[in-house]
Amino acid sequence: MAEMPALDAPDDDALLYGHDPAERIVALHPVGPAAMRLYRRRSPTEVTTEDVRVHPFFFLSDVDLLRGFPRDRFQFQELDGAGFFRYVVAFPDRNSYFDALRHVERTTETEKSRPDEVYLPGSPEQQYLMQTGRTLFKGMDFSDLVRLQLDIEVYSPEGFPQATTPEHRVILVALSDSTGWNRLVGAPGMTEEEVLRETLSLVKERDPDVIEGHNIFGFDLPYVFERCRRHGIPVDLGRDGSLPRSYPTSMRFAERSVEFEAVEIAGRHVIDTLHQVMAFDVFKRDLPNYTLKGAAKYFGFAPEGRTYVPGDEIAHVWDTDPHRLMEYAIDDATETERLARHLSGSTFYLTQMVPMPYAQAARTGPAAKVEALFVRGYLHARHSLPRADFGSQVVGGYTDVFVTGVVGPVVYADVESLYPSIMLHYDVQPKGDALGLFPRLLRRLTDLRFETKDAMREADDAHDRGELDARQSAFKIVINSFYGNMGFGYALFNDFAEADRVARTGQELLRQIIRLARDAGAKVVEVDTDGVLFIPPDGVEGEAAERAFVRDLSEQMPEGIRIGFDGRFRRMLSYKKKNYALLDYDGHLKFKGSSLVSRSSERFGRRFVREAIRLLLEEDVRALHDLYLRHRRQIEAHDWLGVESFQRVETLKASIEQYERAVAAGERTRSAAYEVARQEAERTGRRPRIGDRVAYYIAEGGGRVFEAAKPAEAWDPEAPDESTAFYLDRLDQLAGRFEPFFETAAQFQLVFSEEDLFGFDPASVRLVVRERDPDEVEDDVPF
Repeated sequence: MAEMPALDAPDDDALLYGHDPAERIVALHPVGPAAMRLYRRRSPTEVTTEDVRVHPFFFLSDVDLLRGFPRDRFQFQELDGAGFFRYVVAFPDRNSYFDALRHVERTTETEKSRPDEVYLPGSPEQQYLMQTGRTLFKGMDFSDLVRLQLDIEVYSPEGFPQATTPEHRVILVALSDSTGWNRLVGAPGMTEEEVLRETLSLVKERDPDVIEGHNIFGFDLPYVFERCRRHGIPVDLGRDGSLPRSYPTSMRFAERSVEFEAVEIAGRHVIDTLHQVMAFDVFKRDLPNYTLKGAAKYFGFAPEGRTYVPGDEIAHVWDTDPHRLMEYAIDDATETERLARHLSGSTFYLTQMVPMPYAQAARTGPAAKVEALFVRGYLHARHSLPRADFGSQVVGGYTDVFVTGVVGPVVYADVESLYPSIMLHYDVQPKGDALGLFPRLLRRLTDLRFETKDAMREADDAHDRGELDARQSAFKIVINSFYGNMGFGYALFNDFAEADRVARTGQELLRQIIRLARDAGAKVVEVDTDGVLFIPPDGVEGEAAERAFVRDLSEQMPEGIRIGFDGRFRRMLSYKKKNYALLDYDGHLKFKGSSLVSRSSERFGRRFVREAIRLLLEEDVRALHDLYLRHRRQIEAHDWLGVESFQRVETLKASIEQYERAVAAGERTRSAAYEVARQEAERTGRRPRIGDRVAYYIAEGGGRVFEAAKPAEAWDPEAPDESTAFYLDRLDQLAGRFEPFFETAAQFQLVFSEEDLFGFDPASVRLVVRERDPDEVEDDVPF
């Protein structure tokens, strides 16, 4: 590679989008050992292909590590700069690439699959996109993609459908796509083989760029693949006629990790809307569940007159009213399309920037995306790469609560893009970024986001606003990842000291806002990482005056730091750090944190807590007492709408085998969710996986909780057997969260207990607001 010419420095847009402007590439995949097949969508009905040469490559710390490897099987170039990875090594084909990797492993005498002396820049597709500067979807809007949705219905007379059970056959396949087309495959009298063959034929005929489904990795595709195997039907869904490839992988959503079998189909992308919903909820934290029906209701996407069929009734409905099940299946596909359209836009526009395929971008965390942008820029400049530093970040965001209780009115003011603003205006740059790409990319992304948001506000057309919103969301995702990337232990361009400087500066700026607000007569209730909730001073009444007050605060901040007016609320229930409830002037409730309303609580418990918070905000103590008594009576009378009202749903974070080993080693106690999952596995033969959600309830019979747990589907409303004592205790546990809001423990007990002979008198109960000394608060910043 020594003959390669020096390259001009790319402009900021080329850094962000890649230096090759080739448009309308919708997919790519390797062909043979040294070629890549590109697919271009020329029109809604025309896709062309092109095979191009590709050179697999990796970065290496010392080219002497390849001494003894055949010289005709690689080229190398020493890179500029003093980074750890000083050489880029390219190969004529993938066989030479993998042989060279094994050679380096032997030379370094490491057992690691990736020696520390090598940096591997991703999959073959990623490598091609990095070395060419191309990305997918340039010159396209999200609506230009052809996206097909697939949902199957299975006839399973008893228990959960098992693809390996002969009689558990596919009876219906609902298909739709982004052009408005839809088709239902299946009817009484059709064999499973006919349903499967017609489905595959239609998918190939529609020739989608993307195949979407809800839990499509966990259920629909593996089920179709297994049933096709039973009938000897080739699943030749690849655009080149090839078969799909599956491999185990995992995704992390905050504290939750999900294992699944990813599916790659040549020339197409597979997107699971279940994962999109889980990713969305990492930030919102208020979805009732992750099912298709639950998500569709949450977003308002359920079709009018939507047909519902419980999973355990599908076989019966197919036998007695097949038309109803057919309507249900079509509604499933419709909801999937709407859900995917709503949640996929930002990933689409990210893919226009980041050198990775669309499906991979959907499964990859933000840190990997930022690193891919950096590595592409350094490769194009022929500059050496740093390696990740060991260590960790020390300083975190500033959060504290100064007032607890029910207060109001309240204004929320936040520093607009706090960490990005600090990084731009305080010259933050990782020490390993010799080319200065960090500030250049961050500034260009920030400018593009502001320009896009301005255009969105001015757009008259709803479709245009949606597209622009997806674009600005994509920019925001990358922008917010720059700070996290600096503090990530495995990131090439990490810099813990700079990350700490950003966090420390953020703390100092928030302390400055607190002082300014207090000096102006406001009472600060809470500070939360990038914003402050406060009670306006006397005389500041109404939205106009509140906005003017925030503008005045902003004008006193350092250059480049802007305080924005982010909301006004009639009342606030302040509980503890990062846990509060806000009641706006339209009567809507907004919750922050899980200490008050935890999604892991039973549905009746969440409803009780939400209603109780609203009554506390209204300071209606009598209604609060009545609410408690009403829930007690409901539990005692077994008065439920269904088992969903009191079931608990938990996610398996370890395999059953890992769970059993941990219990045997004394590292954990037995868990109701795992015991139920283990029992169900024995009954159905279906092996639970990490990420599975287990629904159960606690039945009568005494013993420890895990011994009394039963699968939710086992509950019979005609013979209810849930433990009244257990659920009354759960109600009291939930009510206990409100004790800090009452003047005394006795007053709290009076509200949340059965009435005695003297009845209940709300006049003797007083809510209390507690304040911390401001001087104490000022010294409590967690440096």
